[in-house]
Amino acid sequence: MSKLPAPTQPYNESVPIEFTRALLVQARAHGLEVAAILHAARFPFDPLTRGAQTAFVSREQYSRLCTELFRRLGDESGGIMPDMPTPPGTMRLIALSMLNSHTLAAALKRAIEFNAVCRVRQGAQLVSRVEVDSERKEATLVYLGGDDQATVQHSVMCGLAIWLRFCGWLIGQHIDITAACCAGPQPDFMAGIRHFFPCPVRYNRPVNSVSFSARHLDATISRTQEQLESFLKLAPYHLVIDPQALTPGITHRIREILGDDFRTQMPSFEELTRLLNMSARTLRRRLEREGTSYQRVKDNARRDVAISLLSRRGLTVSEVAELTGFSDPSAFHRSFKKWTGQSPGSYR
Repeated sequence: MSKLPAPTQPYNESVPIEFTRALLVQARAHGLEVAAILHAARFPFDPLTRGAQTAFVSREQYSRLCTELFRRLGDESGGIMPDMPTPPGTMRLIALSMLNSHTLAAALKRAIEFNAVCRVRQGAQLVSRVEVDSERKEATLVYLGGDDQATVQHSVMCGLAIWLRFCGWLIGQHIDITAACCAGPQPDFMAGIRHFFPCPVRYNRPVNSVSFSARHLDATISRTQEQLESFLKLAPYHLVIDPQALTPGITHRIREILGDDFRTQMPSFEELTRLLNMSARTLRRRLEREGTSYQRVKDNARRDVAISLLSRRGLTVSEVAELTGFSDPSAFHRSFKKWTGQSPGSYR
């Protein structure tokens, strides 16, 4: 058996230097002086210099750098929508309006109304629906974009994922994105998309959208204004790098148990109940409440890891199949096409 790579490790409250370099490249693209931004953000070195060997920066450094870049751009969206900038301070005002809502559904409605007032074009709309699969209830957050913005639609879609991460913080729950659509073409550089979306993404759609379990809409807003002010100091880190939730849902807890390496057999349902220290009846009820099942969680876990591994250079499709628990590559091909609508080779 060939030696396969170990699963990706969590960031552990540090930020890979590539994220910082991307911010500075963006600053240069907008004609800003990198040295001045680094000085104002109290950054100890220039990540763009050839001698910068540091692999990680702290979450505080990254957040300060983001804040300073947005201040100089006069745009909290980072310049991804040049005809509709978001003035600094807008997120805080939207967050405050959401904070005083009772449920996430009410909070999203307020945010959408706020956004519509601030935007020249129509903003976003929330669509709650029950799909053909009677066991799966989904909500979809949609942002309408025009054809003239086709080159930045993937950034707009990532912006929706960031807002869902903030929603997860508001209700203290991890919100898994189950599907996403992009109003533009597939970008040449896919790292950003795959960072926010381990799930299938469809391109050239009428709108940008992210789908998630509708059960989150009934969740109570659990944060205070004091907690919000503290959160905002590190918001770039928590919204881009490491989402911060209060109480992960049962789906998230199961995903942590399953891990990223499926070469060994996954625990049975009975074994899972022992690992979670709960009865089979309670576990089934909690999974149903989150609009899923153990089988679907396992399938999605393998799907997400397969998508992540296919982005790595040097791994063959057969090796990805092995890492995701398929002894037969043809079975992996069939499953992957069922998950994403594409073959592994086409997706890569």
